Amino acid sequence: MSASTAAGSAPDHFATTAAGTPYDPRAANAVLIVVALMALMVTYVETMVIPAFGAFETFFDYPPATTVVWIVSAYLLVGTVATPIFGKLGDKYGKKRMMLVVMSLYAVAVSLAGFSPNIGQAFGLDRASQIYVLIGIRAFQGLGMGMFPLAFAMLPEVFPAARVGQAQGIVSGMFAAGAAVGLVGGGYIAYQFGWPLTYHTVIPVAVVLVVLAYFILRESPYLHPAAIDLPGIASLGVALGSAMFAITEGTYWGWASVDAVRWGGVPIGVVPFYAIALVAAVFFVLWERRSPNPVVSFAALKKRNIWVSNVNAVFVGVSMFLTFIALVILIEYRYPPGFNFNEFDMGLAALPAALGMLAFAPVWGRLIGRQGPKPVTLLGFAVMGLGAVGLLLFHANVYEVSLFTIPTLVGNVAVLIAMSNIIVLSVGRHELGVQTGMNQTFRNLGSAVGPVLAATVLASFLTPYVIYVPFPVTIQIYSAVGFQLVFGLIAILSFVGLGLSLLLRNFRFLADGRRSEAADEGPAPGAARADEPAVAAGPTP
Repeated sequence: MSASTAAGSAPDHFATTAAGTPYDPRAANAVLIVVALMALMVTYVETMVIPAFGAFETFFDYPPATTVVWIVSAYLLVGTVATPIFGKLGDKYGKKRMMLVVMSLYAVAVSLAGFSPNIGQAFGLDRASQIYVLIGIRAFQGLGMGMFPLAFAMLPEVFPAARVGQAQGIVSGMFAAGAAVGLVGGGYIAYQFGWPLTYHTVIPVAVVLVVLAYFILRESPYLHPAAIDLPGIASLGVALGSAMFAITEGTYWGWASVDAVRWGGVPIGVVPFYAIALVAAVFFVLWERRSPNPVVSFAALKKRNIWVSNVNAVFVGVSMFLTFIALVILIEYRYPPGFNFNEFDMGLAALPAALGMLAFAPVWGRLIGRQGPKPVTLLGFAVMGLGAVGLLLFHANVYEVSLFTIPTLVGNVAVLIAMSNIIVLSVGRHELGVQTGMNQTFRNLGSAVGPVLAATVLASFLTPYVIYVPFPVTIQIYSAVGFQLVFGLIAILSFVGLGLSLLLRNFRFLADGRRSEAADEGPAPGAARADEPAVAAGPTP
């Protein structure tokens, strides 16, 4: 009797989803449309904020850049905490149910953001203080980042394993498309009509998407009740928030200050915030080692592919926002070395990089399918590093900056896509949700730190400059050295990531969605076997 006869007919890898449920192409495509539109909307909202930095400064009476960047960092900081919470809630109560909750919260936040000056005025706040209302609303909006682990976990429940990668590639392309629309469209609206209108234009889209999600998304076939690691999540948030606040205020309060200001009679300085961050970080590490459902599994971090990918996630998150913040300040800054361009011009300058991300996302995906994610990771870091070196050496005009931003961000996207697939290919099904969620947490952490770090470096290297109003007045402005340090830091992170990635073990996908191990390597501990379908992954914004 032949082996095929003994084993029965070959399995149809397209008859069932990666989760083992019947595959319905029409329903799967409908889910994909909703998730793709969601990615497009959120990326548009988050990138339209970038070119509006100059508008924020003017509108709120020229606050320090280290304050303005919190419009971005507050969103990312809360998102870092919200991601594991809603991921666990989705496993416990259903991904569709929690997706509707998160999308509704996001829609409310987007609706309120454009009215933050009106809200501040209603509470008697002056224009300069109203920025803190916007920062608070943006922090609330960060809860919306819980959409992405839920959305990406839904795709394997509606698509066969071999087609999940294609579906996530489409969603990843929407991230790049949203970035292109946000940079140009958001920049134009902010310049012509003011930044509040950028938020107002999103309100109907956000509401319609909630309605579509209610009628189209399907509830998860499996629920996995598990406790949420609230002490771990809270201590991570306190550690990260305190450290970021200390970094932003160090330039103004003094890096060794203990009582720079007083709040309610209590002395406050940079050192106490670092101390709070240290205590919270130590508690986080000790707690996570004994938590039954940790945010960060230190046992999993012993696996080479896992810890390297999570370190790379931090590098990628930091580098992306170092690039964005340095780019917008350099192009819009009114004094040299800035170019004194408006928000729309800023969007146009960044458009080639956004289009490059959109064009290369499917290229990187196909290359991963043929060669595995390790070569793409190495190539991505190399391209990103060379782009950063180009920015370091050539940033005298907007054309040079626009040109070298292309490889910097195209390489960044390559690492994002490859990194997600490395995680998926290196763990078994039972670990997939935990490990992808942990990788997203590390990336969110880097993304939250990036804006604060960029603004702090620039604010730490000022140079005197004489202006005439009409008599001569000496002011302190950003220096070229600060921008060079930011671009140099991106290059360093890229090449360190390149070196670390040499330690990765490479795997690739078979045509039916299963994993093929490299010829000279044995299976990774706990990884999906060659006879077990693996699920391809894509990045989140």
